[in-house]
Amino acid sequence: MNTQRIHGVWVALGVVLLAGLLLFALGRKVRQFQMRSDTSGQVLSSQTATSNLSAATTTHAQDEGVSLNSLTPRRVNEVLDRIKQATEQLRQREGPEESRRAFAMLRGYLGAADRETAFAAVGEFLDSNADAPSGLEFSIGPDGFLAEASSLRVFLLDNLARVDRGGAAAHAEKILVSKDSPDEWAVALRNYALGRTDANARSFLREKWREMVLYETWQREPSIGFLQAFDVAVYLGGTELMPLLTDLVRRMERPAVAHAAFLSLDRLIIQAPADSLSQLLGNLDSLQGREATRASFFARADVSDPRQKKILEEYLLSPQIGGSELNAFAGLYPHASYMVSFNLLSQATTPDHAAIVHLDRESLRVVQEWLADPQFEQLAPHLQGIKSRLETFIQAAPKPP
Repeated sequence: MNTQRIHGVWVALGVVLLAGLLLFALGRKVRQFQMRSDTSGQVLSSQTATSNLSAATTTHAQDEGVSLNSLTPRRVNEVLDRIKQATEQLRQREGPEESRRAFAMLRGYLGAADRETAFAAVGEFLDSNADAPSGLEFSIGPDGFLAEASSLRVFLLDNLARVDRGGAAAHAEKILVSKDSPDEWAVALRNYALGRTDANARSFLREKWREMVLYETWQREPSIGFLQAFDVAVYLGGTELMPLLTDLVRRMERPAVAHAAFLSLDRLIIQAPADSLSQLLGNLDSLQGREATRASFFARADVSDPRQKKILEEYLLSPQIGGSELNAFAGLYPHASYMVSFNLLSQATTPDHAAIVHLDRESLRVVQEWLADPQFEQLAPHLQGIKSRLETFIQAAPKPP
């Protein structure tokens, strides 16, 4: 993994980490996950165009004497006709810019219509199962909504949640009945999560996510939407999905899926390190064959927490941990590398500089304890390497004012 330490913080270069994953998702075409610090000019342009179109459409409707605040069959049909026009525009497109213009115009028109009318028209179109590919990549913006959609139906499903989360969740249940499109399922899972938050809904969401990621047809040729849907596991949290994720991490014949599972596991460990690492410690065999990956997970332990310290000590002293895995651990610990990305549901967070320096200091203190403890004698060469590296980091860290 290509990372660089900036003021004591290891910042993962998401473009490099995910290039291999998306190479398989798009054949030979590599895309970049958008990073939190990026700003997409295309998205901004589209949003500006949408705003202008919304204002223009509203003015035109007022000039024509059309009410945008009453749900009538005629008005629903007018919106439905606009959606059908977009369908034809997408089918006849000659390049991606034509798709972006079609989506911007449709977004503006839907935004100008009253909510009930727009929702009814979009629902009717989706129920017809009509669709048109856009030629654009499935990509997510900073708010969890799509920056670009891979098809008209994906675009409309995304739009439903912008208009009415409860209604979008109800329509998501229809989508999740049959496996027609992994990208539609990804958006439907997000819509359902946004609109349904009770315990029963979370159970339904968990089971539908399992059903999606285990579907062999989608696993063999994973779309970007399929891979992005792994964020649902991070959103759900806990340890219940970890056995499935560890199993997928070991599926190296499907590298894109394995990498998506790895990223989800890593973020679950960052969210709840003690519970997650305890689960892994009790099931070390679950990552057999992925020892370096296992080392990277345990290297995230924060030894200032007594429970995490105990878990890490049991891991290091386990007879199942061989020399190559210890080398991998020693090269990372304390693991402060983070993937920052836009996600369907969860928000990626990173510690600040002060937290990283504190982690380094606490880690150094405990490593020095281990070096003085006879039971860690066989680990001394690895611990000495960690000690030297941490001393360098701490010495280079800016002193507090």
